[in-house]
Amino acid sequence: AKQPQYLKEHKRIKHDGIHYPCDQCDHIATRPGNLKIHKETIHQVVRYECDQCAYKTKQPDSLKVHIKNKHEGYPCDQCDHIAKRPDHLRTHKERKHEGVRYPCNQCEY
Repeated sequence: AKQPQYLKEHKRIKHDGIHYPCDQCDHIATRPGNLKIHKETIHQVVRYECDQCAYKTKQPDSLKVHIKNKHEGYPCDQCDHIAKRPDHLRTHKERKHEGVRYPCNQCEY
């Protein structure tokens, strides 16, 4: 180990036998915080719902990322794409909507 605390943590996790079993399944965590995250992501019911679409998640950070990626930004006026920056929207329109002479009748290609 490069640091004494890393060696101490390694010994605690791998050799001291200190583990934190989940009371709802066979998962065994090596830290109390990891057990908490496991329970929140695996066993907890959906608590966070997007108010703009049907997206649901168990993690508040996942909802924040979803909203940022799917609902905030610069929407295309020709499809449901949302760009993060104006120049990305311009590039999207150039690539997907301008100069298309032979569109696919089965998808947006």
